[in-house]
Amino acid sequence: MRAPGLFRQLVKLMLALPPGLGAKRRLVKSFLARGFKALARADYELVLLTYDADMEITNVGDDALAVGFAERYHGHQGYLDLMRHWHAAWLRPRYAPEAVIDLGDRFVVRIKLTGRGASSGAEVAQTCGCVLDFAHGAVVRMHIYWDWSECVEALGLGDRATAAASASA
Repeated sequence: MRAPGLFRQLVKLMLALPPGLGAKRRLVKSFLARGFKALARADYELVLLTYDADMEITNVGDDALAVGFAERYHGHQGYLDLMRHWHAAWLRPRYAPEAVIDLGDRFVVRIKLTGRGASSGAEVAQTCGCVLDFAHGAVVRMHIYWDWSECVEALGLGDRATAAASASA
């Protein structure tokens, strides 16, 4: 993934595959697993290869705003600002993608987040949702739902979310 042009060409090819195709789902899960490992070790340079320079991140719901996150972040610098804030709030956060819903050039990911609150020291585990919109082989928009059920409801996923959870088990 250290060759952004090649990586983006591979992503474009993957996105051209029909939604729900097993090979596509496996590729997406592999990319996500590598991305979340890079995120856990704070390798933002690697993670940013997958994001468009003008990308937008939206925190959905009141939980993010209540703990001081901005509603929106823009571009690579915005991503770095979000991660700086994120890692100030969590000690050793761990991310585990549990399910992926393929909507063509949009993917919905159910993520199990575990870690320790930096200020409270309390062990925390929650299931979040992340929506990734792709264009030209890169993520152009990311919507972060701190609560999986809010993500499912907002996107009207219902049975698709249940099926994705079953397929991942």
